[in-house]
Amino acid sequence: MKNWLLWLFLASSPVWAGDEQKPPIAEQPVVEVSGTITRVQIALGEGMPYLEVKTAKDVVKLYLGSMRYLVQENFTPKAGDALEAKGYKMSDSVVAIRVELPASKKVLRLRDENGWPLWMGGMRRGRNNSK
Repeated sequence: MKNWLLWLFLASSPVWAGDEQKPPIAEQPVVEVSGTITRVQIALGEGMPYLEVKTAKDVVKLYLGSMRYLVQENFTPKAGDALEAKGYKMSDSVVAIRVELPASKKVLRLRDENGWPLWMGGMRRGRNNSK
């Protein structure tokens, strides 16, 4: 009986290993945001950095992520820049997955394919950031 349970566990483990858990935010709908940056709120001590983006329909608050990560990635958006982004839709804002500034050809990836922040440490650190 013990050998059978051990065999069952070992045979099942590759399936479990590939079953990546996702953070709760990844349960939110993914939306596209396209427009012009009207406000840049990226300052130390000012809470989570965000951009206000004027789209064809309204103004969207687009939350970015860790200030340290933005500096490390040399992400310097300016009011008036065109922006294309993908993110998780929250009730009154969007949490960015990927942000592109077409004029400067700058692409900032903030979350991996499962929704985990790229600036976080642990087992998710070091994943391919080029997707």
